[in-house]
Amino acid sequence: MAADSRTSTAGLVLGRVARPLAAALAVAGVAVLLHLDVPRTAGSVAGASAARLDSAPPVRAAKGPCVLRADRLVLRGARFRGVVSVHTGGGTVRALKFTVRSLDAVNLDLTAGRGRAAMRLRARPATTSTLKGQGAGGVATLYVRKLTGRVTGLGGSPLPARRTVTVTPDAVPRWLAHPATRAATRTITLAEATASQLTQFGGRLSIRGPQLRTTAQGRHGA
Repeated sequence: MAADSRTSTAGLVLGRVARPLAAALAVAGVAVLLHLDVPRTAGSVAGASAARLDSAPPVRAAKGPCVLRADRLVLRGARFRGVVSVHTGGGTVRALKFTVRSLDAVNLDLTAGRGRAAMRLRARPATTSTLKGQGAGGVATLYVRKLTGRVTGLGGSPLPARRTVTVTPDAVPRWLAHPATRAATRTITLAEATASQLTQFGGRLSIRGPQLRTTAQGRHGA
């Protein structure tokens, strides 16, 4: 009976985190697997410390903003597909399109939604959150309105002279847009990275030790 009570408590914790987060991240089409810091006890159900937030890939881009920040962002098996037009609830916008085999974000900080309804999710400090491609060919597709950071790795290729970058549909650097680099996949690493207006298709993001709050709580230091 005690074991059932502990399992039920864990389920309630997962529910309190999962429901508001699922609503916020559905805006950006982000499917998430959370690994919560719920104490494991004898008799607890295996896997009770993980919550799945699966959402079907949207047929169009995000309905609201989703901003991903990380101390280090590593795009593995990455290929830049160019600047494309994406349909949103507010009209057609231009975005950078990438496909990746996986994406690692160290010290992830993710905000989804807007205004008082926005939700902020931060991973446990010193952890790496991973987005793994599960679409066709085992890749995920990313659409980003703006990507900023400091380039620290290009899969063995020479680093650009100007390593601090702001990449937008109107400002695509040569090291990213050159036909020779667009034709092949590689690993792209950015430090102090921010991906704004992010939408993804065909991937699942795994986060350990998530801390969830509304942006209103963040402003008041709750």
